[in-house]
Amino acid sequence: MKITFPNDFHWGSATAALQVEGATDIDGRGASVWDEFCARNPAKIFQAATPERACEHYYRWEEDVEWMATLGHTSYRFSISWPRLFPDGKGALNSRGVDFYSRLIDRLLQHGIEPNVTLYHWDIPLPLAQQGGWENSETVSAFLEYADTCYRLLGDRVKLWSTINEPAWTTLNGYLTGLHPPGKTDRKAALLAAHHLLVAHHEACAITPSGIALNLSPVYPATSSQADTEAARRADLILNEWFLEAVIRGSYPNELVKLYDTLGLMPESPWPLRRTEPSFLGINYYYPHHARAGAAGTTFHINNTGNPQEDCKFSLEGCFELVKNPKGRYTDWAWEIDPETLTTLLQRVARQAPGIDLYVTENGIGLPDRLENGEVDDQPRIDFVSQHLVAVHQAMENGAPVKGYYMWSLMDNFSWINGYKKRYGFLYIDRETMKRTPKKSAHWFADIARSGCLNSP
Repeated sequence: MKITFPNDFHWGSATAALQVEGATDIDGRGASVWDEFCARNPAKIFQAATPERACEHYYRWEEDVEWMATLGHTSYRFSISWPRLFPDGKGALNSRGVDFYSRLIDRLLQHGIEPNVTLYHWDIPLPLAQQGGWENSETVSAFLEYADTCYRLLGDRVKLWSTINEPAWTTLNGYLTGLHPPGKTDRKAALLAAHHLLVAHHEACAITPSGIALNLSPVYPATSSQADTEAARRADLILNEWFLEAVIRGSYPNELVKLYDTLGLMPESPWPLRRTEPSFLGINYYYPHHARAGAAGTTFHINNTGNPQEDCKFSLEGCFELVKNPKGRYTDWAWEIDPETLTTLLQRVARQAPGIDLYVTENGIGLPDRLENGEVDDQPRIDFVSQHLVAVHQAMENGAPVKGYYMWSLMDNFSWINGYKKRYGFLYIDRETMKRTPKKSAHWFADIARSGCLNSP
């Protein structure tokens, strides 16, 4: 059976500056917190990888845009490197950084590819990070200076702006699990940082209407017991609703406010959370969660080796424990494959944010792809994306206003603490030569993008 998407549906892929650009000390770029974190904590990154070279997109951007055009892209989601524009986080503007993004945007538009530009994808300039980062209210002011500069200098050609990528994920791993910079395990610091990220979004929206990309993982109870049902509801409030409600309504869930007040965790900041309406909501979806009650302690572990026998672990003492679905399908990195949940998620967000356009701003699968005889046969990625596109279409049929789909990612890249083994791209990157080779999925996606039609699996 064939399903058809609207003619104006956005087809593309996504990247982040730190993960693809490289050239980390070239043409005036300053250091980001991730550059410093990787240098100081090589044992925390798979195979001690760094973003220093990444995919050399800074040098090969013209070739990469040609690949986008060849692969049928009508839109491309990417982020601007804050430290490439403001090496100190604020103050003096690096014009060479602006020129790079200006040239990239111009070339995309020449090929009929709509830029979807994210302002912050986790690469806070190191000087700001050393002054407290997102725990410091002054970081909001610096972000607004940066955002206003981008809007003024590039806004004549960019229609789709996104302020923050995944405030929940960067808060969780930067301030609660300690797996990402700044490497803290402090609930009060986590809530303060999250508050300032959300404030930064709303204040930037007040300058120029913009969207935001939220990572959302619906939570199901591990069993039908009342205790597990309550644990799943609590997990959903903490991991999803705290951020979703803040973006849509400009407020936090009352139940959590009361709980955090009781625990002395509520953020104290000169910046109040105000409400602005996002120009769109980006949904980054990879997997659902399953929660059970009775978490005896607080534990965190992520599979960054790609060993299928290694599970991820996450629990908050007294709140919930996330557990594996015994009936689920999983990637080698222990992420569940559940496309039907994407349909449910998109419909849920559409109900909560009526009248606001939705985009699937990230969705994809990490695989240990191999180049053999000049080709990469990544049929599991085709299956994954196909199933999730069917889920998107079903949500649209049910009334969700989804306007586009961006697969993560255009190319294999620096996957944070996963290093380079976990490959997500349409383009296979040879780590020695940086040669780009389109995978089987890239050609398949190009046909879908050009025709707007998909054979339902």
